[in-house]
This record gives sequence, C-alpha cells and structure tokens, in this order.
Amino acid sequence: MSLIIALHLGEGIVMASDSRTTFSTTIHKQDGTIVQNNGVHYSDSSYKTFLTPKGVGISACGQASINNKPIAGYIESFINEHKDECVDEIKDAIIPYFKALCQTIDTDFIVGGYINTGKTYEQKLYRIFTSSDKIESINTDIQGAIWDGEIDVLSRVLTTMYTQSGNALTDYQIPFNHFTIQDAIDFAKYAIQTTIDTMKFQQRGKTVGGPVDILIIKPDNAFWIARKELHK
Repeated sequence: MSLIIALHLGEGIVMASDSRTTFSTTIHKQDGTIVQNNGVHYSDSSYKTFLTPKGVGISACGQASINNKPIAGYIESFINEHKDECVDEIKDAIIPYFKALCQTIDTDFIVGGYINTGKTYEQKLYRIFTSSDKIESINTDIQGAIWDGEIDVLSRVLTTMYTQSGNALTDYQIPFNHFTIQDAIDFAKYAIQTTIDTMKFQQRGKTVGGPVDILIIKPDNAFWIARKELHK
C-alpha cells in the first residue's frame, strides 16, 4: 500500500507520497490449502507521484504491479502517450488505459493541475478509483486536503477522540483555510512521516516508508521540492 496526499490552496497544489512498495506471495500447497505471505519483500525506491510535461500531477496508491511489473513503469508510459494533454484529458484517460492493461486493477489515483481558460487559470483536482470506474471531482473553491492509501494513522490524528467515560477530548481542527504553500509542504511531509514513524512501533506490516517526494503545481509552473534520485 502507500500514502498519498494532495493539498489545494489559492497559491497552488501540493502533492506528496512515500516510496515503499511491499510484495506478497501466494503459495498453493498440494493439499489444496493456500498460504498468503504478506510483506515478503519491500522496496523504498518506488515512485508514486509523477509530473507530466503539461504540468499535471499524478499520484497512485493501491495495487503496485501489473503483469508482475511495477506500476510506475506503466504510469510513465501513460504520461509519454498523453504528454500533450491537460488535466481534464488526463483524468478521463486513466481508467480506460489501465483497465486495458488489467481488468481487475485496484489502483487509486489523485490527479491535479490547472486549466487555462484564456482569462484565468482554473484549479482542478480529482480522485480516480479504477476498481469502481469512479471519478470524484474535488471542490477547490475552499482550501483543503485529500489523502488515500494507508490513512488510518492520519485519520486517528485528525478525528475527535473520546475517553473511556465517553467524554470527547478537546478537538483542535487543522486550519487548512489559513495554510500557505509552505504550510502545505510541511503538513504533507508531517502526514506521511508520522504514518511511517507510527507504523514502526505497531504490530503490522510496514507498508508506508522510504523518502517522501513532494511536488508543487502552480498555475504557470510545476516543480519538485523533494524527489529521490538514483545513486551509486
């Protein structure tokens, strides 16, 4: 699994993701039993957030491979084939493209960018669910954030907590409406790193990890704040 997050602000869009991919194996025994071994291998060098030449950001989580190959390569091929398309064209092309590769695909995408209307730049943000052929348009008129993947740790941080006697603890809301672009960068990194650090101490698969990639998309340009690179 993964954790991907996107914050939409008046200043721009911030998209971020972790870098861990975990692999499982299924063993079919002679007696007919099936053994599922989860987390038998992992990589902390997976790319989950991408940028098209037209300034469209794409993040993915969920099913990490197609035809026994990492999905990142297929996303890069998709971008190459749709390199001249705007954010609305990209979001419409994702489900047909990946369903043609795998009918049972279960990968979620977040797609963000801007449309030049001639008079202004219109901010666009979408969640795409390949398993159900659903596209959700996010209202970006007010600042906010969306996330997908391994969201349970972050959800607990942001959800009202109760004592054993049923009394609600003081709920301190996150003021996304006041965020600057730097605040959004800091929150995206915090959300993913907190998930990584919490999973470290929990009795569960460590499915979020590795470096955090952070992409900034503004109306007139897009650039990386953090992006892992190949090294010796």
